[in-house]
Amino acid sequence: MREYWQKKPLLMRQAIPNFRPPLDGNEIAGLACEEDASARIFVREGDDEQSWRKKIGPFEESDLTSLPEDKPWSLIVNDLDVQAQPFGDMLELFNCFPRWRISDIQASVSPDGGGVGPHSDHFDVFLLQAEGEKVWAVADNEEYWPDNDAAFVPECEIRVLKSFVEDDSFTLVPGDMLYLPPKIAHNGVATNSKPGVSVTLSIGFLAPTTDELVLSYTQRASEKLKGSRWSDPWLKPVEDVGAISAESITYASEIIKRTYPKNDAEVARWFGCHTTARTGEDDDADENEVSIEELLAAWEHQGLVAREDLRFAFVEKVADDSLKNALFFANGECWDVVSPAAVKTATVIANRGELYEEDTQTEECDFDDEALKLALTLFERGYLYFPEDEDD
Repeated sequence: MREYWQKKPLLMRQAIPNFRPPLDGNEIAGLACEEDASARIFVREGDDEQSWRKKIGPFEESDLTSLPEDKPWSLIVNDLDVQAQPFGDMLELFNCFPRWRISDIQASVSPDGGGVGPHSDHFDVFLLQAEGEKVWAVADNEEYWPDNDAAFVPECEIRVLKSFVEDDSFTLVPGDMLYLPPKIAHNGVATNSKPGVSVTLSIGFLAPTTDELVLSYTQRASEKLKGSRWSDPWLKPVEDVGAISAESITYASEIIKRTYPKNDAEVARWFGCHTTARTGEDDDADENEVSIEELLAAWEHQGLVAREDLRFAFVEKVADDSLKNALFFANGECWDVVSPAAVKTATVIANRGELYEEDTQTEECDFDDEALKLALTLFERGYLYFPEDEDD
């Protein structure tokens, strides 16, 4: 990581030897027809880059079977790690990275000649070839950076570069993987895939903008001041009605400073909630009231697992030592965890392990009230479940 991470591309031949994807191209296309699918189709209808067209899913089967045979196209399906558990299990291959940094697994399904055009992104990505072959051309050129709007085709339905001159190119076969740092321009074109398709799995990383983070924090911090209003009992008669006094500026400054974090612990509480919150979705599922006794009875011979579509994290320490106890985060919420058993429970869940009843016990093998309460709360909310319940 010291040599390549966010610095330069890395080609890994047979990163996963004898790799067989959890689902093939046809099965991934089937996921694109599911009601909750996050999927898109890109078709290049002419010879110029401006001829790209985009269609948003979910799709009907007829949308896929009617895709042109004489024009390049790609079917993109996002959130495979949520839609299909075997893809979620693939994230264990990337356990050297904190899970909160990983966005999702995306599939690109294309016939020979298919792709999405030359472009660049703001985030890190690992491109794993799953089926067929794909030629990747790459270029490290500031002109192609994603913030340079002038380099991209105007009024095009997808974001593609006007021109693209490659520095290097690689042909990936199943099991090969290519890492691309942010801003590296790239163009992938399917090849040697007949009679089937080329399937590339993209493991993308979250890259929130700085202004997004600042806005998120200030929105949360401003809740401390909710209901308060401007008050200036020190106001005096003025000669210049257009003047803003030094006292007013000082008072405004004091208001803003009240929202500043006092220490790293305050930042940790906000950041954990921010990074685990689901965007654009409300979890309206009703809580299922369960007693401790009922949970323990069901828990006796199996482990609880965390929902694949939710994010979990924990913080045990901060640099300025201002954190008095560990913090656990689930789906944008924060819990203080104090006892060793509660910390272990939070750690197992956030690390996506199976949680067994003994994980909630003290060293004396007594059940820890705090750990049990945390597990019960998460189970009632549906954040944790027994795998067999999903099969029933």
